[in-house]
Amino acid sequence: MNCLQLTLYPSLTLTLLDENYVKKFGVKKGTRAWEDLYISGRWYSPWRYINEADGPLRDVAHRLAEKYGDCVGISISPGDEDLIFVAAFLTQNTNYHTNVLRWTRQLFTATEDVGEMAEIAPTVARSYQLQRLPAAIRDYLASGRPRDRRELLRIRGVGPKVADLYLLFTGDTTSAPVDKHYMRIAPRLGLAGATPSPAHCRRYTCGECPIAHRCLRGLSQTKLGRLAGWVQTLAYLADKGALPAV
Repeated sequence: MNCLQLTLYPSLTLTLLDENYVKKFGVKKGTRAWEDLYISGRWYSPWRYINEADGPLRDVAHRLAEKYGDCVGISISPGDEDLIFVAAFLTQNTNYHTNVLRWTRQLFTATEDVGEMAEIAPTVARSYQLQRLPAAIRDYLASGRPRDRRELLRIRGVGPKVADLYLLFTGDTTSAPVDKHYMRIAPRLGLAGATPSPAHCRRYTCGECPIAHRCLRGLSQTKLGRLAGWVQTLAYLADKGALPAV
């Protein structure tokens, strides 16, 4: 297995790298991904959090850690939160590796200032994601670049998956973005739940939410703790065919 490739493939930090995995945008330009603790994903080890898995899921987490714990990490890029927000927002209902990488590279080549990005985004393509990006950036800046999930969900166009993508790839590994890949794979791991309800997510934290016990995001946080985002990452890779079935 190419561990660096597996770590970077699902990560939003991929938008900041060139085809040789060298930092092209944001802070620390020229950094080679494999030499950086954070971009390489080596800062995160699932072995530290095995005891946060609840009940039968602890056995599942241990099995996954034995297979992939020393290979697949979580790639983040501290200092690039603005660019990661843009990438997360653009992932809605589109192909990440085809469209989002293309759009972000066009935007980040033109400017790395998100205020300026809001002005040029609609000219990059006619997709609704780019057309809605300016309003989202304005809300993001006006609200002080929030890192709280409920504050992120007050931004126009930001739903639970986008908020959790942003949080996961800025270092909050309790956040598990619920996408079609996770919905397909999670039941095999003993996590069967519904997609998050945006109305409930805007009102409650997962710990307070009355439907958390039947929501895949709530169950992931409660039953996996800081393993949740890593397990979701493995599910994404497995469903995309990059890993054997988990």
